[in-house]
Amino acid sequence: MLISLIGSMIYALPISVICAAQLFPLFCPEEAGSLPTLMAIAFLIICALFRHGSLKVRLMIVAAVVAPTVGLYFAVDKEERPEFFSERLWILPVLLAVLAAFIVGELLSAYRILRITVSTLILAALIFLTVRNLDPGALTTTMLFVIVLSTLISEVEHRWEKEGDRDVEKHMVSLLPFIILCCILVLASPSSDEPYGWPVAKRLWQFAKDTITRIEQFFSSDEDYMDHTIGFSGNAPHILGDLSSDDETEEMFKVSFKYKETPPINLGACGYNEFNGTGWTNSIDGAAALPEHSLDNIETRASMLEAGIADVSDHMRSIEANVTYSGLNTRYALLPGKYMDAMSQGALLDTLSANGNTVFADKHGFGTTYNFRLVKLNKNHSDFINLMNGTGHAIPPEVWEDTVTDILQLRRTDYPYESYLSYIKSIKDNYLRPVTPSPALREKLDILYEGCGGAYEKMLRLEAVLGRFTYTLTPGEMPDYVDSPESFLDHFMLEDPRGYCSHFATAMVLLARAEGLPARYVEGFCVSSSSNGGTTVTNNEAHAWAEIYFEGFGFIPFDPTPGHAGQTAWQTSSERSAYLSSLSKGSLEAFISMDTEEPADAAPDAEAATEENSPALVFIPILMFILLFPCAILLYKTIAARRFKKLTVSLKAVYLCHSAMKLMRFLGIKREPGETLSEFCEREKDKLPEDFSDFVSVYEAVSYSGRPVSEETLSTLLYLNRSFNAHVSSKRHLSYLIYRIFTV
Repeated sequence: MLISLIGSMIYALPISVICAAQLFPLFCPEEAGSLPTLMAIAFLIICALFRHGSLKVRLMIVAAVVAPTVGLYFAVDKEERPEFFSERLWILPVLLAVLAAFIVGELLSAYRILRITVSTLILAALIFLTVRNLDPGALTTTMLFVIVLSTLISEVEHRWEKEGDRDVEKHMVSLLPFIILCCILVLASPSSDEPYGWPVAKRLWQFAKDTITRIEQFFSSDEDYMDHTIGFSGNAPHILGDLSSDDETEEMFKVSFKYKETPPINLGACGYNEFNGTGWTNSIDGAAALPEHSLDNIETRASMLEAGIADVSDHMRSIEANVTYSGLNTRYALLPGKYMDAMSQGALLDTLSANGNTVFADKHGFGTTYNFRLVKLNKNHSDFINLMNGTGHAIPPEVWEDTVTDILQLRRTDYPYESYLSYIKSIKDNYLRPVTPSPALREKLDILYEGCGGAYEKMLRLEAVLGRFTYTLTPGEMPDYVDSPESFLDHFMLEDPRGYCSHFATAMVLLARAEGLPARYVEGFCVSSSSNGGTTVTNNEAHAWAEIYFEGFGFIPFDPTPGHAGQTAWQTSSERSAYLSSLSKGSLEAFISMDTEEPADAAPDAEAATEENSPALVFIPILMFILLFPCAILLYKTIAARRFKKLTVSLKAVYLCHSAMKLMRFLGIKREPGETLSEFCEREKDKLPEDFSDFVSVYEAVSYSGRPVSEETLSTLLYLNRSFNAHVSSKRHLSYLIYRIFTV
């Protein structure tokens, strides 16, 4: 029976799994989870047992199915029954689908031409799906191949001339573990997210491309990639008219983050300070005595100390990121406007501060990798705005020194206060070129800035207003009269407020300078938000934005391009404390666990929940099964007794002999190979009743004489059988009772 049972599953099981993957989601509720699949497998086993089991097994299956159903019917209140069972009607199509799968599996096992035809159609379907780039799913594809593989094995078994046991079904069952192992290996192996992505071939192709990139970069000229991006061209970049969006996409670098959910960030490369109305240039000469980003970090941290900020995380947080160059070949280091020390292979990144930019000593290309901690500001929070509105003066000497030595644990001699003052002067000299808006533009700006508490709030409003302008890659050429910062502003702000990132960043920088704030134009790349911990950046993500200096705090990036500014704000510790202190103990517990609880309006009715979890739903089905199971056993015994009466005398004698031998196996008494019944009886006579030798003589006469069995012989067997059962019952009371219930 076991061979037949497993043989029925060879085709039925993969077909059932395919139904679970493709059909069940159409009618099963999402909250059911994996329950429909588990039910399908259980029902498939029941079908196989019903198909190949004895009458007793079939009756037990009927009892096991009917009893819980009837029990549930009586366990649920009469008023609730329609809703209770209607919500679970999806179980019926699941059972019907599995039943259909079992029938198809039986037909495939029985008819050779049918399974060959189906396997051929499956191969054709898989080829079609591959050509059309359609993906039925890894599980479905694997199960389809199981059907094809099983058919192939079956054909080999039928055509293979074997010695010994030639039962094809037994051979198929013996090979089933290897088929299952193959399925597990296929499902567990990594694969491409794209259907039929050929990941190995893609890796080889990517390796070839990377190798070619390395060779090209090694033999490339002294041209720097960053001199030809963001709408600028040549050594003296200028704003172009229209940009083409048909350029070939090239991978520039990869960025990975420590945490998966990461907001968009801008990584800058080139900063410019001089604008003549048609383009930006860099007129900063020489290298800074100290790294500008270090002085910027010290100033920002010192501003918190001066303002008495206890929890720095209220206003700034860090994001850990790693950059790896691929197609990029440049002397510029891609870094955010505010960052902690960049590291490469555990050591400080080998960079220089030159012309206001962070650069490498030589060009770096494919394989260059480093990491840093980006400083993210609570930019739009009211507390941060109030903090920034209070800036506008240099950090006092004592606060600077306390920040350097006590908070950041740096040496005072490395970052003297005089270097900070020199840093402020260089920023104003280089990034505060005078800009005087026209009277018409000035009037509009005054209206925009009305009611602002400080320069920072003005920049937030300006960034928001520019973000409502029109973004386009085809704004047209600049008019001939645009030959100065003021004329550019009049054209862009008053006449034609359209453009791409270069236009918006330029306007932001010039208008910040018009308010007396040093600002610089920065070009680099916009790294999109990441939900999986990393992203690939291409040349299409080239971008430009503004960085504005607030004396007493440092540089802050502003991105006025429509769709890029965003709203950065998070709850401060004082707000969290105030909210928690206002809650009662019960409310506090609710607040702590509110992320995992349903909203109040979505909570189920208390009475309905009680009814749903009623013990009656469990105990009544179990009670019904306990009552119905003996009925099924009794019905089976009755049917078996009626069948025994209809047997011939000879068949009755054979039945009684086999029953006695089963009873001996129950006692643990077994015949040795080649041992006759007489030898067996002599060896085990101490364990057998006295009249068992009479049974052996009758058994041998029935089995080997070939003569018809008389009524007298049958009566003797009946008597001996009852005597043997009584003997066993006296030896093992409880186990014998269970044996009689579950056996013939």
